[in-house]
Amino acid sequence: MNKKTVKFVTPILATSIVFASLAPATLVHADETSENTTHERIADVIALTDADTLLAGEYISFNTAINQFVIDNAITNVLSPEKIKLIEEHVNLTNNQINETKTDLTTVVTAIDPSGNESTLNNVRVARAAGVNSVSYHWNYARIKIKASSLNFAVQSGFAIGSVYAPARIVQGACAVAGVGLGLNSFKNGIWFDYNYLVGVLCGNAGKQ
Repeated sequence: MNKKTVKFVTPILATSIVFASLAPATLVHADETSENTTHERIADVIALTDADTLLAGEYISFNTAINQFVIDNAITNVLSPEKIKLIEEHVNLTNNQINETKTDLTTVVTAIDPSGNESTLNNVRVARAAGVNSVSYHWNYARIKIKASSLNFAVQSGFAIGSVYAPARIVQGACAVAGVGLGLNSFKNGIWFDYNYLVGVLCGNAGKQ
């Protein structure tokens, strides 16, 4: 079975992901003396290329009146129905994450549209010392910030922020990319990293706060 790799990409991000639509197994009876034949499940894999994702970004915006990402219907003129369905699934998931997270008054929650415009989704005042804990939603990934005082726990047990959970291995990988050494009793700096929570992939971008 051939598999294609789906890549969600922004100008600063490339994330590989595969969506598969599985058909149910079917039992076929030829006659009373024939052996039963079972058709294997076949994955119908649709791929989004880098170009598809960049193009999709031109038709996706963030509606501040409803605090949701929306897709312009004109996208149907440039992408196939199958690819649009994948984009819709990811946007719907992100919108659900936003709905669950924006009521958290302990965490800074924002949304960033493909043009880079950022909208604050809740009113949280935090001290800036050694970073902040926050999550910024893009339509196809999230940027997570972990302050220094939370980092020691996060590298050992993972980090939950709003409705997004980044396992310890993701936080550890982000620290490596950001150049933050592990095994310390305390950290002087917080970190930030881009995380595709749909499939649990560190997107490769990370840094110090």
